Amino acid sequence: MRVHGLYASLLLMALSCALLSAVEAPRYLALSENPPLVNPDLRRPGFWISHHPNPDSLLMDASNIAKFNRRVLRKGDVGQIEQSSAIIGATHLKRMINDCYNMAKGHGKFRQDGSPTDKQFWQTLRDATNLKAIKNVNRCRFAFPLYYTDQRLLPLAEVLSDVALDLEFDYLQNSGFDIAEPLVIYHESADGNWVFGAGRASSGWYPKKNLAFLERNDWLAYQQSKDFVITIRDKSDLYLDEGRIRYYGLLRLGTRLPLRAEHDTVYELKLPDGQSAYIAKGEVHRGYLPYTARNVYELGFSALNAPYGWGDLNAEYDCSGFIKQLFQCFGIYLPRNGAAQYNASLSLHEFEGADNSNQREALIEEFALPAQTLLRMPGHIMLYLGSIDGRAYALHSLWGIRRPAANGEDDVIAAAKTLVSDLSLGEGGKRKSLLLRLSGIGAIKDEN
Repeated sequence: MRVHGLYASLLLMALSCALLSAVEAPRYLALSENPPLVNPDLRRPGFWISHHPNPDSLLMDASNIAKFNRRVLRKGDVGQIEQSSAIIGATHLKRMINDCYNMAKGHGKFRQDGSPTDKQFWQTLRDATNLKAIKNVNRCRFAFPLYYTDQRLLPLAEVLSDVALDLEFDYLQNSGFDIAEPLVIYHESADGNWVFGAGRASSGWYPKKNLAFLERNDWLAYQQSKDFVITIRDKSDLYLDEGRIRYYGLLRLGTRLPLRAEHDTVYELKLPDGQSAYIAKGEVHRGYLPYTARNVYELGFSALNAPYGWGDLNAEYDCSGFIKQLFQCFGIYLPRNGAAQYNASLSLHEFEGADNSNQREALIEEFALPAQTLLRMPGHIMLYLGSIDGRAYALHSLWGIRRPAANGEDDVIAAAKTLVSDLSLGEGGKRKSLLLRLSGIGAIKDEN
């Protein structure tokens, strides 16, 4: 019986390996195999600046931006992190950790090697969250990322996907946090390598080694520095020396760092751990930029062709991540999720299901404000650039385009970047065009 049991085990292992080796990653058509989306002029900020009626007029001044931010805070999708309590209760903390766990479990059906997740796998991750260590009252800690760092739904770096080997979509990836973004930390994983906490717009797990922990007063003083710079490029290099030789790390669009000193060609910045870092002056703006159409176009187009990154994976942008980072340049703090971003905007028009394409194009041209408007549909959000010859154009970070195939199904064309397009993408496919899927138009402006 023992011999037969051994043979059975070996046979089962062989069958499992054979099935696993038969799993193939999803295949997509490359965008380069298809005609260009728009002509080259429409991919330049100057084209849209020239078509805007008042490109240098303020869309909101500092006081109106402050009012807008207060309204977003009241809606609850962005937190006023500076006023976070020094303690957190067990019930609230466990609920946040369990919400992240359940979100991951809902889509994390396959591991990085293509094998399915199982009960034991999820129990191991449940144990890693260390819920037993949570007290009735827990003291918070205050931190900043020292480097760009991922926020995960569970204390695990491995990719989990909804489709076997579809590694572009890591359902443990919740968001990305840049150097010096303020965090409140509530809890540690069982192995002590991860910490659970929250930023302004989302909560999750961070690698502990990537964070600098400060006393609360020092944490507040660092983020409230009156003299600061904002990065104005998709990616900027940060150095440890004035000659810009010793590379430190990257800064994404809209990252804010305190200014320590100004030199001939560089700004000297203060890192969360007290070190000095240096950046070329052309990469940043001293203080927030004026919220004008010109600046929206120029900053937005700096990310043109940036690779798509689900949940900010690999320090890139998905659709809502791009929108969030762009508007941070003006001191406008939006939620992380596209639906919440639209909810934070001032609604200009809600679409009816019966609207046809021509009606929708006319409604967009009538209601949408170029460089100031979000176009929203379930699962996607875009920045409205303007309408040319009755056709609306948008700048957005897009993973894929669905087009009808000869077999009656849809081909998926992998765009996987930030691009300019009209809203006909997906036309003829089973999910319909972007235009026909639009649910609303919302403006990043105050209510006056």
